[in-house]
Amino acid sequence: MTKGTETPASGQVPYDSGSEEAGLAETQAGQQKRIWYRSVPFQIAVASGVSFTAPGMWDALGGLGAGGAAEPYAVSAANALVYGLFSIVCVLAGAINNRIGLKYALGLGAIGYPLYGAGLYTNNVHPSTGFLLFGSAMCGISAGFFWAAEAAVIIGYPSPHERAFYLAIWQTAKASGPIVGGAINLGLNANRLTAGSVGSTTYIVFIAIMCLGLPIALLLSPASKVWRKDGTKVLIHRQPTYAAEFKAVWKQLISRRILLLLPAFFISYFYNGYNSTFLTQHFTVRSRAFSSFFTNFSGIFSSFLIAALLDRQSINIKTRAKIAFTCIITILIGTWIWASVLLKQFMDAPEMPVFDWFTGGFGKSYALVFFWAFGGQAFQQFLYWLVGQYATDISSLSHVTGILRGFEALGQTVAWAMQTAPNANGFASIGVNFGMTVLCVVPTWIVLSELEHSHEVQETIEEPVSKVVDESN
Repeated sequence: MTKGTETPASGQVPYDSGSEEAGLAETQAGQQKRIWYRSVPFQIAVASGVSFTAPGMWDALGGLGAGGAAEPYAVSAANALVYGLFSIVCVLAGAINNRIGLKYALGLGAIGYPLYGAGLYTNNVHPSTGFLLFGSAMCGISAGFFWAAEAAVIIGYPSPHERAFYLAIWQTAKASGPIVGGAINLGLNANRLTAGSVGSTTYIVFIAIMCLGLPIALLLSPASKVWRKDGTKVLIHRQPTYAAEFKAVWKQLISRRILLLLPAFFISYFYNGYNSTFLTQHFTVRSRAFSSFFTNFSGIFSSFLIAALLDRQSINIKTRAKIAFTCIITILIGTWIWASVLLKQFMDAPEMPVFDWFTGGFGKSYALVFFWAFGGQAFQQFLYWLVGQYATDISSLSHVTGILRGFEALGQTVAWAMQTAPNANGFASIGVNFGMTVLCVVPTWIVLSELEHSHEVQETIEEPVSKVVDESN
């Protein structure tokens, strides 16, 4: 008998003790132990750790504007490729992840990020788009698995009344990657007063951190072995075949509720494309490094603000949702009006301005970048929370989060593709962002109006639970 394999009663098929089936069998037998590394906080810490090292560092590079390059067009094309593949794989990954398990899906998803960083490095040292596009393709494929798996963990492992809080913790970890990366950028590029590309050392540091994502991901516990403080189980409803899983995803995709939410999914991160070009064209290297460091605090702040509202049980769930959505949309629409005013001022100037930090015009221009992140992170967290309220178990949640991230990536594919031309029209980007934001309001409001309670099936562990550590862990 190989290590990690247990032999059950006669007539049963042996199973891997680390698998979902083993965990489910132990739970049904009342043998689940409240070990600290099976707790919800530890699972969130693992997922957050991978977020910090992989997409967190990816966001840090994006925070430099065009991945730290002097010209945004090749990197915009690479990012369009990332999100194009991501959008396809992510929808399918919701089904595949249910079959292979969230731990291995998370590990698979972390592999592509270092390759993307390596592509940016080679493009910086020896300008060539070949390896950059290869790294982008690998990142797009693996990221599809990563985001579908991570979203299922962050939303599905905690109890419904704690989800917004843990979403805020995850957003903080994700934002901490760019903050640390931004501090590195700032330290390495603080004396660079001109526009252009960042130093190659910046990329090497980021790639090293990105490589840590895979080993951290493998620390995740199977959903069936995770325990919650309130005694409810993380329910699993895995389909018997891959075909059945894909059929379940399709059924979710064509459901009325998801169709109504697709415009919101599509537009939720659409601002990133123009944001990157805006930074590259109008900020020096060191002011972009400052932005990559400081802007992420706005996302952390908005994440905890929205969590405090969405988890407040004393307010009706429908009211909470409508207040949060109204505030987010108001901020986002305000940023695009602001952006159009700034762009008109830039075009009327004798020459296109490039701002160094804390010089004339920097404050009002950088504030726009700050509030894009503030509203954008809050919007993403809100959508995660919303789909989590309608999911019945972690398996259906995996399907829905794959759809959410897939259509979000589709939106970013279009957004980045719009920035690939050297003469891309800024007003066109602003108009599309403004129009799509307004367009998503009515269908999303319909879904919010029908939200009465969490739809997760509640089931508790009936057998006595053996504690080996204090429950507070």
